Amino acid sequence: MTDVNEAIKKFNRIHEPEVRAELVEIGKNYFVVKFSGRILCYSCGLYDYFEDLIWLSDLNAEVEGYEEREDGFYVRYSISTGRRL
Repeated sequence: MTDVNEAIKKFNRIHEPEVRAELVEIGKNYFVVKFSGRILCYSCGLYDYFEDLIWLSDLNAEVEGYEEREDGFYVRYSISTGRRL
């Protein structure tokens, strides 16, 4: 899942320190990323941050769902085997 790691690095270069992404879990057809940062609580474009990670990767992925926890938002992405066009 080098693509996921590279996308997270790019995301953090662009969005830190306001928002930070961290890979939490990775499976065969999914991955989970924790988004944290003060701005998330006040952002009307919260979901845009989650989708930015997809656009920074070369994966055919989509947001499957997310959960708000005390330490951030945990977003589960589902991935297809093909590449995005």
